[in-house]
Amino acid sequence: MTVSRRNFLTGAAAAPFVVRSLPSFAQDAWPAKEIHVICGYAPGTGADILVRYFSEQLRKYTKQPMLVENKPGAGTTIASEYTVRSKPDGYTLFINPGNSLAGFPYLYPRLSHNVLTDLAPVTTLVTLPFCLAVSPKSPANNMKEFIELIRQKGDKASYGYPNNISLAAGELLNERTGLKAVGVAYKSTPEAMNDMNNGLIDYLFSDATFGLQQAKGGKMRLLGFTSAKRSQLDPNLPTIQESGVPNFNVTAWWGAWYPAKTPQPIVDQTAKWLNEILASPGTKEFLAKTAPADPFPGTPESLAQYLKEDIPRWTELYKLAKVQPQ
Repeated sequence: MTVSRRNFLTGAAAAPFVVRSLPSFAQDAWPAKEIHVICGYAPGTGADILVRYFSEQLRKYTKQPMLVENKPGAGTTIASEYTVRSKPDGYTLFINPGNSLAGFPYLYPRLSHNVLTDLAPVTTLVTLPFCLAVSPKSPANNMKEFIELIRQKGDKASYGYPNNISLAAGELLNERTGLKAVGVAYKSTPEAMNDMNNGLIDYLFSDATFGLQQAKGGKMRLLGFTSAKRSQLDPNLPTIQESGVPNFNVTAWWGAWYPAKTPQPIVDQTAKWLNEILASPGTKEFLAKTAPADPFPGTPESLAQYLKEDIPRWTELYKLAKVQPQ
């Protein structure tokens, strides 16, 4: 149940990466000019920062300009549509949350393209869990105490959600535990946090980037990650699943795609470069401090499989959260 008030990422270890060598003619021909990197979010957002970081690191490999084009709106379907319609020549690269694409079949049933067949998967990049947060004044210090507290409140309990991922996490927790908390929509996570700390709602689901920062500042207490496995962002924080809530996994993740029919050697070379970037000390520092996330290396094959498996998961989550198709 929801009442109105008013989008970085788990995964198993990627398969071993095998690079198919580029034919000599392809090596000479590509890349021969600037590469356009499509971002489905506005300039200056956290997503934009992530896309620009990987674009700048790729520039060191391509030796060509990497031009980020921001095409925000419509749940990143505008950016996805632009990529699908672009020439499959290796000069249009799409970096986007994979969980966003996984939601397309359910959220946008009239969408003109298919994320599994009209995009060429390159590799997974990073994952970003969300976390369940309560006020620092809450008597609940762990998930067991929290569930008992919220269960006693019945349908008078409430949680804040600033986006569909938070809403999905809230409703999944209700379904898995039998809680009856009401979801309250917010325009932003800080707004929800303020109301939580003023006693207007009981808890919220925040992306780990914001949640960990606020917890360090004493403005909220984190009880668990929404991912299936613990995050390196805070190895001491347990997951909601390991704290006793079965089959609980709500995670944002990112990947890279070219338009379908992009030559496979180009796809493989880009995947190789991106995985080298992920393994670099500079990226590890960037993901730990500037854009908190867990590295999620992969292959074209593992990305294709992960997205395929994620579509029914997000379809179930959105249906559970009563998010209506558009």
